[in-house]
Amino acid sequence: MKLQTEAANVLSRTSAYLQSGVIKQKPVWFDIVAKYPPKHNLVKKPYVHEAESTDPRNDLLKPKKQGLSKSQLFKTRPSSSEISNRNNEIHRIPKLKFLEDELRNYFYLQHPWELARPKNLIENNGDEILKKCDWSHMLQLHKPLDGESVIQRAMYILQNDDKVKDIFEAYDLARFEFYRLRMAEEMESHIAKEESAMYGAVYESTNIDWNLTTEQQYVDDWVKLAAEQTQVLEANANRSQAPSGSLVEEEKSRASLFESLLSVNNDVSDELKRANGGE
Repeated sequence: MKLQTEAANVLSRTSAYLQSGVIKQKPVWFDIVAKYPPKHNLVKKPYVHEAESTDPRNDLLKPKKQGLSKSQLFKTRPSSSEISNRNNEIHRIPKLKFLEDELRNYFYLQHPWELARPKNLIENNGDEILKKCDWSHMLQLHKPLDGESVIQRAMYILQNDDKVKDIFEAYDLARFEFYRLRMAEEMESHIAKEESAMYGAVYESTNIDWNLTTEQQYVDDWVKLAAEQTQVLEANANRSQAPSGSLVEEEKSRASLFESLLSVNNDVSDELKRANGGE
């Protein structure tokens, strides 16, 4: 792509248009660009090698010498380092850094479980909800209480409270206010659940609770079976000292142990099928 060089002359061209009357109103950026003009020249100028005082062709008439050094050789073309643009930093897009992003990273580093709360991702411009919010208080009507509330509240305190000196103090004030509101919110939910249960509401166990309970029952059954199997293994280790009639009892115990294992596996598989809708 051809390097664009017209952007460096935008100030002089616009001032000429204003003087000639092509543009009637001064652009908004005119004073800023005039105060901070571009400092880099985007035009790539080729390296021009200065000719020697003597004609290089005269050396062809001289006898050839073996092992010529680099200083005795003539440079016919510029090197790649001379042709390349050394000032390549001006072509890189600068990274935008905001104080709010640093506060967000710091908050979610301290509170990783806040990321597990559901978020509303349906938006057009990204600031529809924030425009309706008044951050003189943290609780908002159009927005749930989350980490973004802490960030916006801290920025509001930093900009409007003269007693706050730095961003760390504003962040601490917003963070402790967030803690109080979160504890009050959890307390209200517990009280509402207890009142509903008092008036006859029944809360069924969630799928996670049911899975944990079933898994624990399965583990408990296996603990009992493992204890019995351990006793059988210990008896087999000492069977040389046991009487001959005990061998028949060991075979019976093994058979009963195998049947109990099969019954436990069948019961668990039936419960999982019923939980999954009979699939």
